[in-house]
Amino acid sequence: MLTLKNYKSILIIFFIAMNLFSQDAYSQNAITGKKDVSNKRKAVTMIKDNSPLSRTPVINYSTEELKIQEEMNQIKQTDNFSQEGDKILGLQKRIEITNSSTITKQETTPIGKMIIPKNNTDNISSGNIFNVDYSVALATQVEQRGTGAGKVWVAVGLSILDTGAGATADTVAMYYSNDGGITFTEYVKIAFSAANKIDFDDLDMEIIENTSGTKYIYLVFGYYTNGYFGARKIGYLVISAPTLGYFGSTLVFPGQTASSKFFHPRITSDNARYVSNPYVTIVAMQDSTSGGNEYIMTKMCRVLSPYTLTPAFTYLPKNIYTAAAGFVDFGVTLDIAYFNNVNDSLVFLLSGYPGFNDKMYFYKAFSNNMVYPTSNGFISPYGDNMEYARIASNGGTDQTKMLVTYTDDYANSGDYDQRYLSSEDANNWIAGSLETSVIYNSRYGDVIGRRNADGSFSGTFKNYLGSLSNITSYRFDGNFNISSFIHCTNTEYANSIASPKPSFRFVNGDSCLSFWPDYFNINHTVGCSAINFYLKVTNDGYYNDVTNSVPVVYYMNVIIANQNPPYNHIDTAVIYPEPNLLLNEIVFKNAPDGDYYFILKSVNTLETWSANPITISNGTINFYDFTSSDAQAYGNNLKLKGTKWCIYSGDVDQDGIIDATDMSLVDNDAINPLSGYSITDLNGDYYTDATDVSVVDNNAFIQPSVMKPL
Repeated sequence: MLTLKNYKSILIIFFIAMNLFSQDAYSQNAITGKKDVSNKRKAVTMIKDNSPLSRTPVINYSTEELKIQEEMNQIKQTDNFSQEGDKILGLQKRIEITNSSTITKQETTPIGKMIIPKNNTDNISSGNIFNVDYSVALATQVEQRGTGAGKVWVAVGLSILDTGAGATADTVAMYYSNDGGITFTEYVKIAFSAANKIDFDDLDMEIIENTSGTKYIYLVFGYYTNGYFGARKIGYLVISAPTLGYFGSTLVFPGQTASSKFFHPRITSDNARYVSNPYVTIVAMQDSTSGGNEYIMTKMCRVLSPYTLTPAFTYLPKNIYTAAAGFVDFGVTLDIAYFNNVNDSLVFLLSGYPGFNDKMYFYKAFSNNMVYPTSNGFISPYGDNMEYARIASNGGTDQTKMLVTYTDDYANSGDYDQRYLSSEDANNWIAGSLETSVIYNSRYGDVIGRRNADGSFSGTFKNYLGSLSNITSYRFDGNFNISSFIHCTNTEYANSIASPKPSFRFVNGDSCLSFWPDYFNINHTVGCSAINFYLKVTNDGYYNDVTNSVPVVYYMNVIIANQNPPYNHIDTAVIYPEPNLLLNEIVFKNAPDGDYYFILKSVNTLETWSANPITISNGTINFYDFTSSDAQAYGNNLKLKGTKWCIYSGDVDQDGIIDATDMSLVDNDAINPLSGYSITDLNGDYYTDATDVSVVDNNAFIQPSVMKPL
């Protein structure tokens, strides 16, 4: 059986091998500069066309059927929680007796089994929750009614990435926080049936809640059978709280065959407006083959009575638009949000469709009727290819603001930016930019709206800096002004299978909260303010002056000290220099604006201070390059290797000087060469041998020591 247990190492090695950028191209201007595009907001036009994606199906209802629909709407408007959803569901089934355009049924085949945790003290912020399984998918929501208001829920797809019929089934784990995202408790785990594997980065969540009583957490996800080698399907889970209950199964759309491939499900509801009688809507992408051509379609279904662990699903079997033939591209996505001003609407957003990548298509449907959406037109703000669009609203009565985040392939060049669209009526849109820096590829954004808080949105996305990724988080206020923007929220590099997710806290007027995975951990960042700074640095042991790179991803502590004696330490951060660029962005979480000495420390290099105090400030991202000159370090305490000035390697015992003691430690380990990680491995090849002895011997000959202000 093929196993991918070394997947993390394989990915890192692959990324490092991709020398995508020239290291010397990165000056301060390049880092802080923007491409030659306007970052100002601009109005964009919704364009009507007659492409296949604009042609949508219609259900014809008789007069009697329309009367039944009106009766359903009247029941929905009531604020009576006593089985009204079941009455609505019964009326829908009456319509289907005479009109077969929809099919309502319950799915009854369990998708897995529940595992109740033995220990309820796991803390997401510790970084030690997942030290065996990979985190492959992530979703989050916040309760917003009743005594549970402010309770944060996080769902994580866990996998060991093995493959084939004998593969271990994946697991979905649920965690919650009652203190605004500071600590998290494991609630339940759902183990899938044998060899079922959750699709990477393919999980979405919606909470259905009344003002009191049981709340229901709906999860939808894409998954593979047979250890990634079988069918692609859509699964769902319904989990209740505070009384724990669970059921989950597979959505089986009418006409589905063994060759149908389903992926990228998304879920929304009108629960923010209709507390007692909400509807849930689920959409999913389908890849289909007909006559030798490939088609990407979108299917949808509704839950008319969602206050239950075993809901009935009303399927609309047709594709919501006329699919165009093209190549298979699983990057295509359709997202959905509920919108209310006078009427109740569902707004659909399609992006990345093969052959139509330069357009984002919008569709609308009356949310209280069982109808297909109609085309509202398309938008092409910059004429570039666009993908991974996400749409959010605030969901309540007369909540008219909507926000879209999407990835823009700048000039169709493979240089990805993160942009947004805002609207106050779901018809007229304003385009703006979130990240257009020349050195980043910004992708996989997501956005969430606070219920009944018109214009309050939070978002996150990934910033790829060469082979490593960082996470950006931001917030919009009610007037579509960016009220918070943390360019780098992660405290270590954030390479991962899953994408980051935004949330919010019921703290300090709705404080920021974002979740970001690495391979084995789910991390979180709370708060709306931090100082970011670019730093370029390397050490003479790791740096290869022939390839102009380092062989490993390593970390270095960055301490900032007061500029005046006794130089008290103010804050500490960590930098993971990108192997080819030798730089990365760091985040100081606690420091106030000011001028500070930078102190660089790692396990086997000489502590090195900046030549002078460096200015840091919130909202301004500055840059410092230790590699450009020995004058960048206090006392010129750097070593020239090739064209780069490097920190001295070899202070193995961290006593502030590289001398015979350090030589002895490296020599002893090199006698019988050690393999794997060791502080005496000075060149980063995971061996302690003669090459490491050479590094420490050369530096010990001149006995460099720590140089710092007195």
